[in-house]
Formats: sequence, structure tokens, C-alpha cells
Amino acid sequence: MLKGKRALVTGGGRDFGRALSIWLAREGVHVDLCARKLADARETCAFIAAEGGSATAWECDITHKESLSRFSKQLCDDGEAIDILLLSAAQWLDGELEDNNPAEIASTIDSGLTGSILLTQALLPALRRSREADIVSIVSACGIPQFTDSIAHPAFFAAKHGLSGFTQNLAHRLAKENIRVTGLYPPDFQVTGLDKPQIVDEKMGSRLLDARSVWETIRFVLNQPRSCHISTLYFNGPTGEALAL
Repeated sequence: MLKGKRALVTGGGRDFGRALSIWLAREGVHVDLCARKLADARETCAFIAAEGGSATAWECDITHKESLSRFSKQLCDDGEAIDILLLSAAQWLDGELEDNNPAEIASTIDSGLTGSILLTQALLPALRRSREADIVSIVSACGIPQFTDSIAHPAFFAAKHGLSGFTQNLAHRLAKENIRVTGLYPPDFQVTGLDKPQIVDEKMGSRLLDARSVWETIRFVLNQPRSCHISTLYFNGPTGEALAL
């Protein structure tokens, strides 16, 4: 059901964003992916091309409004629809409130919240051109009310709580336009590989959530009939700190 669609992945130059881009391309999706460093985005595209997939690399630093505005304009100039927007870019920050300078705190908020809001706003016309658009927001367990089991910096928590509110409100507002908005709230997870994991006999909570499981959840959401709108998905799993104890 995904074959032939067009997706945009933020943070597609490395880690989970790169893995998401590759997995989408394997489904027959054309992937536009952006990264702060164009070389990183191109490296992801080269991997996709080597597998016979289709992708385009873009440079965009979503913490800078000028870069974001330039990127979104270039992306929408062709007048084509965007079917899937995956908001996966976020700057990690840990420590206590006094441990980081104002620039780092502002960058964390811009990366994890403001940039996603402004990019979504800029791309709404292209999403509205699609007959069945989806916006998927990788929020994090740090956006769940009363969740504190993380070494993340208070600014990271603030960004994720803001992204959660934005995602939930947008889901309500855009539902009438047949645009589905889904928020995912995974705990700590890791990219262990790009192929399907081997089935092993493990107890729940014995290791970190695998990124492949997050992707399979996204894939499930995207493949649902339009009458099914899954707006929120929570995951159970340990944090890296808990496993280290």
C-alpha cells in the first residue's frame, strides 16, 4: 500500500532517521530526506540507490528558520504532493538545568519542537495535495505526562511535551481533511540493524527496544485503511539507565 508514495523524513542523515529512510524506500516509497549536513543525507541516498530504491538528499537545519524556509520552498516548488511526513529529527540533551548554556537549550527546543511545527506549517499545502496524507511524529516517552525516568535535560522534556501537545491538537484539526496525524512515544531504543531481527526467547524489559519495532509500528499505522486513525501509540520498555543498574 505504500509503493509509489512520496515521503519526507527529517533527520535522515544518520541513526534512526537514516534507518527510517531506508525502510521506507524498501517499501517502494520515494524518500526526500533532510539532514544538517548534506553529505550525511547523500550517504543515506547512496545506500538506498544501491538497493534499487529512490531518494533525494536535502540540506536543512531545522533549528534555523532561514534554512528551514529555503528547504521547504525548494521541496514544494515542483507542485507535487507529499503523502507522508515523518518528524524524527531531534537534538538530544541530558544533564541538569544548570549544566548547559542558553544556546544549547534554545537549540534543543528549536530542534525538537519549533522546527517541526514550522516545517509542518510550510508543507501543509503539499500534504493537502495528497489524497491520503499521514504525519507521523516521533515524540518520545519524555513527552508523556508524569514520566521522569530519564536523564534527559529539562529542555528536552519541554520540547517533547510541546511536540506532544502540537501532535495531538493537529490530529484533531486535520482529521476532517482526511490527514491522519499519529504521535509515537517510545522509550530509549537503538538501531541494531536494517534487516528483520531474529526471533529470540527474551523476557520483556531485558533489553532496549529495537528501532525495527518502532518502524514496524509506523508501517502498521501507514498501511491502515483511511477509516482507521491511530492517533497515539505508547511503548513499554526500559531506559538505558535502568539496564545499566
